[in-house]
Amino acid sequence: MEQIAIRPARREELEDIWALVRRAVAHMNGLGNPQWGEDYPTLDFYAGDLDRGELYAALVEGRLAGVACINTAESPEYDPLPWTTARPAVVIHRMAVDPDCQRVGVGSAFFRFAEGEARWLGLKAMRLDTYSLNHRMQALIRKMGFTQVGEIHLHGRPLTYPCFEKDLEKDVGA
Repeated sequence: MEQIAIRPARREELEDIWALVRRAVAHMNGLGNPQWGEDYPTLDFYAGDLDRGELYAALVEGRLAGVACINTAESPEYDPLPWTTARPAVVIHRMAVDPDCQRVGVGSAFFRFAEGEARWLGLKAMRLDTYSLNHRMQALIRKMGFTQVGEIHLHGRPLTYPCFEKDLEKDVGA
């Protein structure tokens, strides 16, 4: 297994991050998943994540391999869902992995990192959503111990976004 490190993203990496995201979007679209396109996410989303100190970079052997926003901000569409845990929860947003670095554990590393942050902050849960056609992400989410709690609509897309949570009190041994 390759060495994967997660750390806060740096301002000077923004152009490289955006290039990575564009490659990930093209790859995603090529797999039949139109979750992301020209309208979302934009460079401004990642710049804002960076400004708030919420953007993290994954490095595989020192090379930028992925990015994700990790915070406690939930979409208002989450409100009516039957969550089993109390707020706040750690939420993973806009995770993108360079197509050249997929299937080596980068996504799993982000999930483990976010869970560690949640536990360090004393939070009891993690939550996230993904597009219904993003089968690879759904498989990863389930592999990482999450349970689906419902579905929402986002970004004017016709298909749904399944929403997942992980109760960290039930998963103490992780």
